[in-house]
Amino acid sequence: MATPTPYLVMNFKRLIVLVFLLVPLGLQARTGILDKIISVEIKNTPIRLILQKIETVGQVRFSYNPQLVEEDKIVSLSMKSRTIRYGLSLIFDETIRFKEVGNHIVLLENESPELIRERKKLKLNYIFKGKITDKRSGKSISNASIYEVDSRHTSISSATGEYELLIPKTTQVKSLYFGKKGYHDTVIVVKATETESVQIDIALVPIEKDISKIDPSEIKPISNQPIEERIFSGIMISDETYHHSENLSELDETRWAQISLVPSVSIGSDLSTKGLITNHFSLNVLAGYSNGVYGVEVGGILNINKGNVWGAQVGGISNMVGGNVTGFQGAGIVNLVKGDFYGAQVGGIANLIQGNYRGVQVGGISSIVKRDFIGVQVGGITAISRGGFYGIQLGGISSVTFEKFIGFQIGGIHNIARDSFYGGQIAGISNHSGGTQNFLQIAGISNYSKGNMGLQLGGIVNYTQENKGLQIGLVNISRRGNGVALGLFNFVREGYHKTEIFTDELFHLNLAVKTGSQRFYNIYTAGMRFGLGQQNNMYTVGMGFGTYFNLSEKLMTSLDFTGKIAVENNFSSLNFASLYQFSPTLDFKAAKWITLFAGPSVNVNVMQFQDAEGNYSSDAVWNPIYTESFTGGSLQLWLGGKLGVRL
Repeated sequence: MATPTPYLVMNFKRLIVLVFLLVPLGLQARTGILDKIISVEIKNTPIRLILQKIETVGQVRFSYNPQLVEEDKIVSLSMKSRTIRYGLSLIFDETIRFKEVGNHIVLLENESPELIRERKKLKLNYIFKGKITDKRSGKSISNASIYEVDSRHTSISSATGEYELLIPKTTQVKSLYFGKKGYHDTVIVVKATETESVQIDIALVPIEKDISKIDPSEIKPISNQPIEERIFSGIMISDETYHHSENLSELDETRWAQISLVPSVSIGSDLSTKGLITNHFSLNVLAGYSNGVYGVEVGGILNINKGNVWGAQVGGISNMVGGNVTGFQGAGIVNLVKGDFYGAQVGGIANLIQGNYRGVQVGGISSIVKRDFIGVQVGGITAISRGGFYGIQLGGISSVTFEKFIGFQIGGIHNIARDSFYGGQIAGISNHSGGTQNFLQIAGISNYSKGNMGLQLGGIVNYTQENKGLQIGLVNISRRGNGVALGLFNFVREGYHKTEIFTDELFHLNLAVKTGSQRFYNIYTAGMRFGLGQQNNMYTVGMGFGTYFNLSEKLMTSLDFTGKIAVENNFSSLNFASLYQFSPTLDFKAAKWITLFAGPSVNVNVMQFQDAEGNYSSDAVWNPIYTESFTGGSLQLWLGGKLGVRL
């Protein structure tokens, strides 16, 4: 026999430690109806009426055989903020024990342990049989469940409503639970005689609701099928197990451990009642099915849980949970949770959560949450939250959020936040935000948002309906706002749009277009100097930015900065001079659409092209007050002015 490697031994020890750490926590997390806290103050009253009082206060139901309980015995009960279990222990002596089954508390006789051991040795059985019918119609009820509380043995009714249940003769008092989905459950306590066969016929009362009073939240979509009916899990769960899970949904039994090869082959319980059992430790060699886990579950291929998981769950291929998960869940391919998730989840391919999520979620291909998400969500290809999102969302290709988003969204290609957005988006190609509080968008190609409050940086184009921050891109477009846009072309639809015709000391005719907002607008300009005498025509084109302030109803002042190139040789060569100009002007509004303006200017000419004689000379100057030559060019500065009309 091969000796285990230190690595395997170490991993096994870690698993054992994890079990012992999580199982006690799971025990603390689970509380039953016997542990409900109530307060009762009642004196000199029959036990029957005290039990009714506890039923009302604790919202529970008692089931017992009057032959075993002295209903008319006069007792007193005084308890404040104590458990129902504590109160019952004050009423009854040690001859009565208490058992939970659904919302029922069953009172049973505490039989002698010696007598029970003797009966076990005999290996005899009681046979309970009878017929289950609808109390109102009298018709037979098929596929109803019969469950013995102590032994957990079960049976299911036939097409004619008949059943037969075999139970070991270990105790004389038996508690039978009859349940069928759509009917009120019934619990009876029977003290069996020495006869082997007991006939019990039961009529179940159907549950009827006034359709006009049904809460809309109770109406479930057709696709919201139980976890047992999903394609993968439905193959592995028998019809009988499924019916018991449906009929006995109020029951929640606990077991320390289960070892299962597949759902139909296991150690630890009646196979048909797996959907009722919550395990503290579950080892599923291939696949396993249970009501839930409060501890640790490990599956070679598949773990299926009808209810909640609290602790750690690892499946070689998949984990499928019909309730909530609190803790850690890891699967080689996919995790499916119908309820809420609190903790960390890792899926080799995908994670699918139909409820809310709080924690960290990592999916090799995709991570999808149907409702709200708080934490960190990572998808190798896509990360999707159909509800609100609060945290960091990272998708290898795309990240998508349907409702309110607060945090950071990162997508290798694309990000979408369809509703209000508070935070930042970074994408390789594009970002889309439907919110008005976007503080950061960075994309290789484009950004879209309803409102930019911070920085919108796009490799090609940025669009926002309202810009209150900074846009940087080749093209920046907004509908309104007093923010700043830096790019080759910037346009604000409801902003500042003006055309200017003016003259200055160098160029006889200039045309400028200003677009943006009062706070910050862009300038696109072109001009021409007509050749006179020996002079050639000179052309200029450039762009810049500016701002203006209202001094009064008729007077304004504008501050413009432009950069232009000037071609002096009728395009006989590509040589040009670089011109830079700062121009403050005083503006007078002569009419609604006509403004006259004039003002000085500070100008700089930088020439870096040599003429035929090898000099850095330029005609695009006017009475320079400062000249300097440097390696590779020359610089000249002068004062000028301009005069024009703005339309």
